[in-house]
Amino acid sequence: MINKILLTTLILGYVFNLQAEVLPETDILASPSYWGMARSGGALHVIPENVWINPSLIPVDLNYSASAELCLLPAGIRITQVTGRYGAGKNVYTVGLNNELYGEFDERDPDGVLTGDFTAGRVQYFSAISRRLSSKLSVGGSARYVSDHIADSRNAYAVLSYGVTITLFQDKTHFAFVYSDYASLEQNFYRFSLTHHLEYLPLKMNIDYRYQGIHELDNLTLGGYFQGSESLQFMTGLDFRRRGLQTDNLGSDYIAGIALGGKYVFKGMSLNLSVFSYGGLGTVTSLGVSYFHGR
Repeated sequence: MINKILLTTLILGYVFNLQAEVLPETDILASPSYWGMARSGGALHVIPENVWINPSLIPVDLNYSASAELCLLPAGIRITQVTGRYGAGKNVYTVGLNNELYGEFDERDPDGVLTGDFTAGRVQYFSAISRRLSSKLSVGGSARYVSDHIADSRNAYAVLSYGVTITLFQDKTHFAFVYSDYASLEQNFYRFSLTHHLEYLPLKMNIDYRYQGIHELDNLTLGGYFQGSESLQFMTGLDFRRRGLQTDNLGSDYIAGIALGGKYVFKGMSLNLSVFSYGGLGTVTSLGVSYFHGR
């Protein structure tokens, strides 16, 4: 029981205090691409689900897309997520649902006597509108209604995000900026993202910097998206925020924050799988299926 509470606290940043600092881990999603590139990709527009981290991202020739994903984290945490996107003219509309279940915990009275159990989790209702202003510029906004629950306690709040993506250098480089406002928590979040398509390799390199009031190396995450063929893609990345979970801390013999993933595409359908190292805490496994219909 104690070990499970400790793992959940380290992964999510909070468990039993609904008013605690929740901002750093609000963007825990289920997408294999999100985890496979170590939570980078804020300027990578080719993945429809990246709209969760940047509402201005619009895949080229998107008509509509749909995805269903499952993510399994250490300590028995399970995340399910569905996303649908529809293009109409220069606009793309998105709706999504993210459900996080942190598991069951023992409930005890003040004397320590077991009286039952309780569950904890979070639900996010997501909507976004993205607009392509030109071939070089797109903007977007999203709204989330987030509801946290622990036993009979409830806490709900809204998160508004605004993004802009700029395409430079013959469509090889994309720069993005996202501002998220947690009004009821009196906090905000900034994400600066850069994606560059290498000239002689089918590789898109991602650099994301997530600012939450303190400048530090842990805000940085790196990712790569490698297109091996029309039907097979690979992903990798390194999240510097997970460095504290390495060997010296929790006895792991591999580096925390490393990610690997793959995608197989056939006639618009894709199967996605990724793994992400949480060091001594264990491994995150994410899988999903999606469909993309172009214009």
